[in-house]
Amino acid sequence: MTACGSAPTATPGGALHRFAVEGGARTEGPDRVDVSTGTAVTFEVTCDATDELHVHGYDKAAPCGPGAPAALTFTADVPGVFEVEMHETGPLTQLRVQ
Repeated sequence: MTACGSAPTATPGGALHRFAVEGGARTEGPDRVDVSTGTAVTFEVTCDATDELHVHGYDKAAPCGPGAPAALTFTADVPGVFEVEMHETGPLTQLRVQ
């Protein structure tokens, strides 16, 4: 995957990281999201097919589909590197918490 998209948008207490998936491939969003432990993180994904956003290590998931973007907000309080994926189309990005 290549890095694409813009810088995260600030939200109260954290940052919003936007992604888009079209035709089974990420078309917007970074390869990796780096945050400090204790930071609020929001992933927002727009999809052109029915899928599910899942953050490993935090066991967070949200449905995604045409006209129904997925959005997950949580506190990144476990240090490490975690895969963020779409269940049907595969890896989306990595979350690095330090």
